[in-house]
Amino acid sequence: MPQEILERPPGASFFVILSYQEEGILFELKAMAEKRFSKILYESVLLPKWTPDETEKEFAYPGRFTKVLSFKQRIHREELVEKKKECLEFQSVLQKKDQSVLLIPGYVTSHNIVIAKSKDDFHRTYLFQGVYGETVYFFSRSQLLVAESAQNYFREREVSYFFNTLRESYEFNKFKS
Repeated sequence: MPQEILERPPGASFFVILSYQEEGILFELKAMAEKRFSKILYESVLLPKWTPDETEKEFAYPGRFTKVLSFKQRIHREELVEKKKECLEFQSVLQKKDQSVLLIPGYVTSHNIVIAKSKDDFHRTYLFQGVYGETVYFFSRSQLLVAESAQNYFREREVSYFFNTLRESYEFNKFKS
């Protein structure tokens, strides 16, 4: 009988959702993020305004702009916790100039798109160090599907289109270094 083998999956495509009000914040974040993470591979067009979910309302006052930045360097899924902590550092620095700054890190794999959150909710999985993972999209029969529990933001046509394109790029480049 064959033995069950534990294998580490291939690296995931790392991204950050940025909500902000002041236009200069985007350039500051890009500089900070490229220094800490890696070169930005994709930058979305302006997307619909981020709307906080129930767990974010106490600390999130989203600005009128929302973009997604995707990075060249792949991450292992367990690194999402560290990326969330780094994004909170960036957020704290940037909020001194724009209180609306909100950064939500996540990753893309062949099967799903997961974001990191700092508050528990019924559909989130606790990772560690106060970070929860939330699946917002999953892929079935070559189709992007929004998780039933995902906030309405992820149902917006432009947002779905961007993440579907990001996933296609991930699949095309999955085994390239």
